[in-house]
Amino acid sequence: MKLKKTVFATLALATLPLLAPVAAQADSPQNRVLELRDACEKSSWDVEFPGLCTKSAGSVTLSEFREELADGGDGAWWIRQRAIGLNQGDSIAVKNVGGIVHTFTEVNQFGKGCVPEWNQAVKETVDNCDFGKFIGTLVQPGASSVPEKPAVGVHKFQCLIHPWMRTTVTVEKS
Repeated sequence: MKLKKTVFATLALATLPLLAPVAAQADSPQNRVLELRDACEKSSWDVEFPGLCTKSAGSVTLSEFREELADGGDGAWWIRQRAIGLNQGDSIAVKNVGGIVHTFTEVNQFGKGCVPEWNQAVKETVDNCDFGKFIGTLVQPGASSVPEKPAVGVHKFQCLIHPWMRTTVTVEKS
């Protein structure tokens, strides 16, 4: 019995150094990457918007996409997480895994974007179309944004092209 206790104690002490890096990593800043998604079907989009859908990322035709606008936008266009929590010092970036360009733009309030036809999908009257922010926050298909470290507080991000694509980022003080 005494031998078992000695072996157990020795193993426990030997594993402590292995656990220390895990604890250190938990406190170190994290880089979170959200995905911008869409499901454009390239050939149907190319009829009216040649080259806008750079690759078929799904099976949603342009006419199907437009039909969904009255119901709040196409559910196949979304930011992978609707809300995310970060610790102070963490960074956030997005990767566009879809076939159409998106923006990842911080806004004061959720609202309309920069494509009047597609704004019918949102009920808010706030106009978020700011072409300076629009150009500065574009994320091409297959590309990622530069990671940013938001300040402590609540931050709202939306796509200024597809304004129903939204997420809330809450940064907690560490």
